[in-house]
Amino acid sequence: MQNNINDISNRTIIRILAIVLAFVGFIYLAIILREQLIWLGVSFFFALALEPPVNWLSKRLPRGSRGLAVFVVVASSILLIALTIYLIGPPIVRQFKELVVNLPDYYKEFLNSNNPISNYVRSSNVPSTLSLNSEKITNFFTSTGGGVVKVFGSIFSSLFAFITVIVFTFFMVLEWPRMHEIFWRYQNHQKRDHRKLLYAKMQKTVTGYVGGNLFTSLIAGVATLIFLIILGNPYAVALAFMVAILDLIPMFGALLASVIAIAVVLVYGGVTPAIVTAIFFIVYQQIENNILQPIVFSKTVKISPLVAGVAALIGASLAGLVGALVAIPVAASLQILAVDYLERRYPDKHKKSPQR
Repeated sequence: MQNNINDISNRTIIRILAIVLAFVGFIYLAIILREQLIWLGVSFFFALALEPPVNWLSKRLPRGSRGLAVFVVVASSILLIALTIYLIGPPIVRQFKELVVNLPDYYKEFLNSNNPISNYVRSSNVPSTLSLNSEKITNFFTSTGGGVVKVFGSIFSSLFAFITVIVFTFFMVLEWPRMHEIFWRYQNHQKRDHRKLLYAKMQKTVTGYVGGNLFTSLIAGVATLIFLIILGNPYAVALAFMVAILDLIPMFGALLASVIAIAVVLVYGGVTPAIVTAIFFIVYQQIENNILQPIVFSKTVKISPLVAGVAALIGASLAGLVGALVAIPVAASLQILAVDYLERRYPDKHKKSPQR
């Protein structure tokens, strides 16, 4: 009897060690293949975004040709991205460079001006603190929008990387139904229908959230661009791009973007334009939170803002902005699984709940 217990214990220890070694090996491979995994992640997000229009178009093409629908949608998306980069890419790069170069001079002029904020800043220890950390501040402004430019620049600067992303995206969307069929074929038939329902809910949530988040962020960027052009700010395109990118991050992204934009307007234009800019962001956030988001996300399962914010924070700490965006769909899927488990584990409490 004692020998059997020892055998089981040794087997369990070996199994645990194998799992730990496999996990460490997976992390090691993930570090080595980090760039390629980013390509796959970008391809996966493109595939998620392109899946709804491909399904819509394939139903309206002769014989429901999914291959032709994928080709048309992917080609149109490539042309749209290329046109966007061609139109706004050079102004964004130029304005970010000018902003980083001219920001110290704008700050000195702001300190020498006579207004309540400048007087308060001069009377405090802010100037010496900023001078000691000027390099960090410059890097922060550069990385705020440049981080995304760097990620996508590394993708599109290499012909191999660009082709890899396009090919992966194309085949992911093309093979989606076939992969579904193979996956469900090996599922327990008694649990298959319930798991299909869960999967459909997760896919609807992820695609809806990704598409809706991109749409609201685009609106935020365009609204900021129009406002800053009217205000006469020379860095309108760069700041609007930064707002659109940071607005993708839930909870703190829009706040961070507005603070940075207000700070730039303050040191460049003065107190009055900064106050007007602050009012603009406050009003716009109210419109986005109370009007745009309920309309855009009304047909998708809602994601808890706290869950999305924590996931984005963890993802950003691990892999920057890309990690934050990847973490949100993962958190949304885990939230759906957790809610489903609780509903099945405690059906009586679920029935008594006042909300569905």
